[in-house]
Amino acid sequence: MSSRPQPGSGRPLSGPLQSFDLGEEVARLRGEEAFREGRRNSITLRKGGGMSVVLLVMRAGDHLEEHAAPGPISLAVREGRVRFSTPGAKVEAGPETLLACDAGERHAVEALEDSVCVVTIARGGER
Repeated sequence: MSSRPQPGSGRPLSGPLQSFDLGEEVARLRGEEAFREGRRNSITLRKGGGMSVVLLVMRAGDHLEEHAAPGPISLAVREGRVRFSTPGAKVEAGPETLLACDAGERHAVEALEDSVCVVTIARGGER
């Protein structure tokens, strides 16, 4: 398992135990140029051991185009509202909602309000 630092942060991407102050990370993402210019912004908090965790901040109206992940995913909405769409369903989700879908499931995400989400992507997984 790698413990190389996240570029520019000095912190490792993996390790036996990690802890993140999500409020601090969100504030930093919102302060960066990409978000100030109206684009979504994200940071990989953890990568390794078969799992990635990404913190994502989106402006209202922003979206992630339809795509599929190689493993099962979960998306936890911490702030705002998003629309999560698969070919067979659409779900609007707000704070403290957790969504999950299978590996390879095509999906898209649209921010209905300025939003903060934590996305977990597992490697592999059965369909």
